[in-house]
Amino acid sequence: MAWTNPQKQIAVRACRAAGIGEEHRRLILMNLDNVRLLDSRISSTSKQLTHADCEQFMAIVEHHAGGQILHFTKDYCQRGAADSIGRMRHKVRELAAELEAAGHLAANGVGLCGWISKCMTRGETDRLEELDYQQLRALITGLEAYTRQRAALVPA
Repeated sequence: MAWTNPQKQIAVRACRAAGIGEEHRRLILMNLDNVRLLDSRISSTSKQLTHADCEQFMAIVEHHAGGQILHFTKDYCQRGAADSIGRMRHKVRELAAELEAAGHLAANGVGLCGWISKCMTRGETDRLEELDYQQLRALITGLEAYTRQRAALVPA
């Protein structure tokens, strides 16, 4: 679901309050997975942007502003982003459990740890807790694609 008009307005106001100019705002937006339009322009009006993307954007702006922006309490956006990351980790665990139960991923988290080490961090870590927002998004996308692929290979 795309950002609502109030979300877009708050994002712009927050950037102004934090002293973030248009170029810096675009750089922050570029780090969100779903920001690109079909013609490759960078925009907060992209229909693919999610609420989680808005939380991440606002957390970055809040951090840049020293921990507080606009009318929000200190670290409000950071806490919301942390909740979002917690939900993403939970989603990863659910997907891994489904794949383990189907025999497509090594049991007891071994397969997930290997996937993280090999595909996400190139050996830097195998711990889900150490992945950032972008890595978690990529991991969820990869596990979902792997689940669909495995389901397609199972004879009906």
